[in-house]
Amino acid sequence: MIRFALLVVLVLVSAVRPAIAHPLDVGYIRVDGKDNTFAIALDIDIQAAALVLRMDEAKLDAATLTARTKELAELTYARSPIMTSAGPCTWSGAAASITGRMVRITDTATCTGDGPRRWEFPMIRESRISPTFELLVKEGLGDSERLTLVDRYQQELELGAEAEGSYGFVEFVWSGVVHIGAAPSEWHDEEGWKLPDGIDHILFLLALILGGGTLLQLIGIASGFTVGHSITLALAAVGAVRPPAEVIEPLIALSIAFVALEAITGLWKKHRWKIATAFGLVHGFGFANALSGLDLSTGQMAKALFGYNLGVELGQLALMVVLVPLVMLAHRNKKVGPYIIKGLAGLIFVAGMYWFIERVLSALS
Repeated sequence: MIRFALLVVLVLVSAVRPAIAHPLDVGYIRVDGKDNTFAIALDIDIQAAALVLRMDEAKLDAATLTARTKELAELTYARSPIMTSAGPCTWSGAAASITGRMVRITDTATCTGDGPRRWEFPMIRESRISPTFELLVKEGLGDSERLTLVDRYQQELELGAEAEGSYGFVEFVWSGVVHIGAAPSEWHDEEGWKLPDGIDHILFLLALILGGGTLLQLIGIASGFTVGHSITLALAAVGAVRPPAEVIEPLIALSIAFVALEAITGLWKKHRWKIATAFGLVHGFGFANALSGLDLSTGQMAKALFGYNLGVELGQLALMVVLVPLVMLAHRNKKVGPYIIKGLAGLIFVAGMYWFIERVLSALS
């Protein structure tokens, strides 16, 4: 048990600096087609754009983006044009802008020929951002609308009403499982073992469990988090509340530090389910904000949010099956257990505060 705890400590120490959460997980692209013309809008986090351009994020301002728009377009999508039976489509010329932390690139492709229109993305193939980076695509052609995903496993997008592979409810559920770090592929891939992109979610959950309690109490805490997500789902689906990402992302990090501090002090032990519910609201808004840029219909938004949040909750349950017995063993060891619990909670507190400061400074820059 002690050896395992030391291993966990080493993993957490290594996680604080290199772990980069949501910004490098996913980008968003809208494609609106009419006849043989396709208008596209690509949204990626400014940190992701800086990685694509191989430059310091702090130096990527509006003037620099304007000067390097063509280069960014080439590296993200334009170098592999949309292909038809008659050959490549032509781009009219990219324009780029920065809003908050989001970089948006817009362009228009004019095509000739019939049949499927296939499109590959250099940014996926070359993995400049992250090996797990994926593009969530909203495709609107005439009166039809569909969602699909482009990632390292499916690097080609097929445009057209006859194209298959629409991103449905089950896929959104799995995205939630992957996002929280509960999927095997998040821990090990062809390059070997790694820390999942959802390490911040895992540390939040671990901090809640470290606070102790009976199995029923822990289930109640997890249920409180689920309730928070569900409220967020309802509000976001109807567009009633949508706070800016610049506020939500630092709050997510701060919630990790707060729950870790509670695990150390035990000052709010009777109210932990209320705390979990409140922070469930905050965590849920993170994904709601991410999807807002796609301008989904209410039905599509509800499906995406519900499926994704369900996946997050299923992922949490899977992680709890592993973590709860280990934490209970530590609590039962009166000799070294308290040191293990408080030591882990202290490291999680440091990680949360580091992410909080990092995200606040990033939002202010």
